[in-house]
This record gives sequence, structure tokens and C-alpha cells, in this order.
Amino acid sequence: MLELFKGFLRTYWTKFTWSLFDWLSSARLVTLALIVFTLVMFLASQPRYRRRMVTVGLVLLATYWLIISPLFSIPATQLLMSQVPKDTGETADAVVVLARESMIQGHRYETAVAMVDSGRAPEMLIMGRTQGKKVFHQLEQRNLSPELMLNAVCVKTTLNEAHSAGAILGSRGANKIILITDPPHMLRAWLLFKSLGFTVIPHPEPIPDWVPHHERSFLAIREYLGLISYAALGRFNQRPASALPQFAQEMLSQYPLNDCFMTADQIRQSLSIS
Repeated sequence: MLELFKGFLRTYWTKFTWSLFDWLSSARLVTLALIVFTLVMFLASQPRYRRRMVTVGLVLLATYWLIISPLFSIPATQLLMSQVPKDTGETADAVVVLARESMIQGHRYETAVAMVDSGRAPEMLIMGRTQGKKVFHQLEQRNLSPELMLNAVCVKTTLNEAHSAGAILGSRGANKIILITDPPHMLRAWLLFKSLGFTVIPHPEPIPDWVPHHERSFLAIREYLGLISYAALGRFNQRPASALPQFAQEMLSQYPLNDCFMTADQIRQSLSIS
């Protein structure tokens, strides 16, 4: 049974949680569904159970509206962040920027470029093909060398991102990184990258103020579920820092340099062709 559960987590977890996130984030849809549920249960139940059914429906509705309010989203995110150490401002071997959809990515790419420009790290690793092109343009606009950037393109999950970073940075002897992602995602990402043998300096990039609280709530809930999932799969089990080079060689067989990483010249060429 445990192996079946782990197999489900490995295969369907990302798709399942994002589908659940999309549905629960639609306040109108969920509210309507709960109202319909309450009415159906009221009409279908025997008279002596109707008050109980209505109470259950109203409790579910009140609970949902509490969850999508700032009363839940703010402390839920703060609790996740309370477990993450502060950015000390130390220099590192690389800045690693995790991908997020455009709506909630904030200014993470501008922050990464500014860090490299100020000398906090000699290079940055950008996750995602589209994101790499965006940062390439930012470097050109600031008259900075595009050679400061590496781009990992075989990434769909946080695990892919961590393994890609292990492959390319571990093979280059870079083991101290500044990790940039949004606050809800930071704890899981920090634990995962740290487990590979990286020394990780977390730098959470705030979610834009205009992102509604119901979406913030379910981002946090997804991360709590993700922490449970990753812990159950043993993905936080710590490797010593000395094991990172060997791990990098193992990952290069899954994330080949020629297929899963792009240099500035390759990005430039792809832009000129398109």
C-alpha cells in the first residue's frame, strides 16, 4: 500500500495539486458548489436530518471563506517562512531562480540580474526556456554579458529544477547558491536543494500585492501538502556536501548538457531564428 501511495505521488502529484489549486481558487465556483450541495442534502434527507445537513453545508461554506481570507493566507505563509533562515547577504557561487507562472513570479528575475550585477555571484541559473529568454533580454538591456546566465530547459517540477541545478552546478564545482523563489514555495525548495549537498542562501521574492488572498491561501496549502509528499518520498534526506560532484555526474545522464541546458549563444541563435 505504501509503495502504491508513493507511486501516485511520483506520477500524479504535480498535476493533481495544480488541478485542485485551480478549482479551489475559483471562489464563485466553489461557493456555488457548496450551496448546491447544501440544497441537495436538505431536499434528499429525511426531515429529522435536514437541520443537521444544512449545518454541515454552512460549516463547509464558512470554513472555505475563512481559508480564502487574509485570516488564513497570511499566518499560513508566515508559518512556512518562519522555518527558513534569513538571507545574510553573503556571496555565493551562483544564483538559482526557480520558475513560476507569470502572475505570481514577482520581480525574481530583476532581483537575480541585480545580484549578479552587484557581484553577489558570478553567474545565475534560470529555470525554464521562456524565463531564460526573458532574462537574456534583461541582461542585454543593462549592457551585461549574457554569459552570466545558464538556462535549464528540461524542468517541469521543483524536483526537476533541483536535479538540473545539481547536474550543471555540481559538475562545475559550484556548491553555494542563492535560491530565489516565492515565500510559500521557499521552505520546500530550500530543504530539497539543501538535501542534495548545496549550501543554500534563501532569498524569497514577494508575491505581487495584487495577487488575491484566496490564491495565496491555496499556494500555501499546496506547499504544506508538498512538504508531506516530499518527506514521504524521502526527498529531504540529507546528502553530505562532498557527495554533490558524484550526484552531479549521475544527474548528467538524466539531464544531458547538450539537451537540457542552453548557453547565451544558443538563446541568441534561437531568438534570431524565431
